[in-house]
Amino acid sequence: MIAGMDALIRWVMLAMTWFHFLAPHPLSSDMTAQAARAHLQPLVQEELNDMVHHRLAALKNLYVNTPDAQHALQVAEVRSDYLTRWAKMRRIQWTGVTTGLHTDGVWWISPTRIRFSVWERENYHYHYRSLAKKPLSFGIASRHQLSIVDDNGTWRFATDDFFNPVLPDDMAGQTVPQQFGGPTPHAQLSPNRQKAVAYAEEFCGNAPGCGNGGRYNAAYQDYNGNGGDCTNWISQVLWAGGFRMTSEWSYDQDTDEGSPAWSNARVLADFMSRTGRASLIASGSYASITHGSPEWPHGPIQTLIPGDLISYKEKGRIVHTAVVIGYDPKGVLLTDTHSNDRFHVPWDFGWSDKTVFFLWRVHYPG
Repeated sequence: MIAGMDALIRWVMLAMTWFHFLAPHPLSSDMTAQAARAHLQPLVQEELNDMVHHRLAALKNLYVNTPDAQHALQVAEVRSDYLTRWAKMRRIQWTGVTTGLHTDGVWWISPTRIRFSVWERENYHYHYRSLAKKPLSFGIASRHQLSIVDDNGTWRFATDDFFNPVLPDDMAGQTVPQQFGGPTPHAQLSPNRQKAVAYAEEFCGNAPGCGNGGRYNAAYQDYNGNGGDCTNWISQVLWAGGFRMTSEWSYDQDTDEGSPAWSNARVLADFMSRTGRASLIASGSYASITHGSPEWPHGPIQTLIPGDLISYKEKGRIVHTAVVIGYDPKGVLLTDTHSNDRFHVPWDFGWSDKTVFFLWRVHYPG
């Protein structure tokens, strides 16, 4: 029994030693959250600059040579390739990207390694090559779990895990590069439709450009980390637009939970269609919804107006929904979303030729 106790004591002491080694380091005067962010901010800014300008050699230098870091580098290279090819197809010129960080957590693992839970708030600046004097921008925010290390006096990325739809190897419209934009429909928006759009602009979240100080509406649960918040937020937009809750489509403030039709993209699309709250204008590939026809001379995509919805189906299921906000100078639809948070992002940005798009005309009350 005594021998067993001695073994247990040695095991506990060993565990305490390892815990002390692995646990976040207590903050000293030179190891504050502010100091940690000061190391991270310029690193993220340099990474985004290299991605948007396709400087792959410089991008590679921002990561240490470990398996986790090299995996994160490969993801960054795919994003850079996508940004470059998308700009070429859409005939735009990137003029820069700016970022702001909102940190949920900072942990000093050691004096040379820091772990973060952080929202990256990216503002992409560009113009059409034919409209050089018309500066444009859109905002995207994504939540990252990442770590950086001091590598011989230079801070570099060690890990970077995040969810971002802008990662396909191809892109929507790759097979039909001339089909984007067109004339914008001239529609008088009803008061409730205007309210829905106003709510989307105010509560689209952390993306640069969103209102409410970049915060979600605190009256609702944040489903990030629990399947995504896009449909929960779309239902809030529809609720703000005058739709009444039902036994099937509702949010319970007491339990802080939404029904399946409230919080699931596929179930919401089925509910809206089945109850007549929305009509499916068209669905299909990028090519099918952008090509003109006698019914839609400029493609069914150009019939959507602010307050309408676009659903995105991949691998056999609807995975995302966006709300139409307006149009850019070429008539390309702009959208707001949650998960990732987006402000005035072109509707096809980050999606591929494998995506099936569903275009919904929403019938707002009144």
